[in-house]
Amino acid sequence: MPVRALKISIAIMTTLLIVGIAVIAVELSKRASGKRAEEVQVALPGQMLSGQPLASFDATTVPLPPRTTLRQIIPAGERAILHLDGPLGSDVLMVLDMATGRMLGSITLEPTR
Repeated sequence: MPVRALKISIAIMTTLLIVGIAVIAVELSKRASGKRAEEVQVALPGQMLSGQPLASFDATTVPLPPRTTLRQIIPAGERAILHLDGPLGSDVLMVLDMATGRMLGSITLEPTR
């Protein structure tokens, strides 16, 4: 009787192992085939975001906070993030809508003291 119980437990464990590997393979293929909607696409400078040509747009003025300088522009899907050197050593991240040039919001990164 103990040999039969051992064979049954080996069969159950083998089945669970195969099912587990199949679940992992399906999940990896899902993640590799597409991006989730909440992910933000970030491209390297000079890299096209979607392979499509940019649409024309009107001239827009983006007011910068006083005593700031532009450090970097980071394209992120339909948005652009301006990385600014702020006053007193703080960094400012300004998020712009690329279609309208409208500022969607800003984040001030202040060093801890």
